Amino acid sequence: MKHKISPKNLAQALFDVAEKNNSLNQVKHSFAHLDELISDNSQFRAFIQSKKIKASNKAEILGKILLEQSHPLVNEIFSYFKGSNAPNELHKTFILFDSLYKKRKNIVEVRGVVSSKMSDEEILSLKASLDDILGKITKLSVETDPSILGGIKLRIENTFLDASIQNQLQSLRTGLLQK
Repeated sequence: MKHKISPKNLAQALFDVAEKNNSLNQVKHSFAHLDELISDNSQFRAFIQSKKIKASNKAEILGKILLEQSHPLVNEIFSYFKGSNAPNELHKTFILFDSLYKKRKNIVEVRGVVSSKMSDEEILSLKASLDDILGKITKLSVETDPSILGGIKLRIENTFLDASIQNQLQSLRTGLLQK
């Protein structure tokens, strides 16, 4: 029998129960670990997709394999999925749960691109500035790309800010060509 509960509803239910049990952090880390295993390990994906293993057995096996990296609530959600679409549905559920988690914890993902490697001190300073400006806890990742010449490009969730020298030169060029 095919389940009828959407990933959105599963994520919300998992979030609500985890929050009631004061286990949001543990559930989030357990779910993130499971999602990573699914994307990296084809044998694990086959295990999820199996229709021959009972749901209760899947939860029990998962608990025994992952030990302390496993949370019972995540194991139960995991056991709910089967069939060829199980990895995708589980991933969607994780993404939605993660979104609810970040909203509750006031966390925002920020990706920065700079022209040269930043020191740890510079990264911490940038993170502190972003925390203050955004009024949220930033989860900052910084990459290097020498082609931007200098400055920084930021992606704050779905918002892009480009303060690179490359962009400023392009804007200047466009302005000069229009005159």
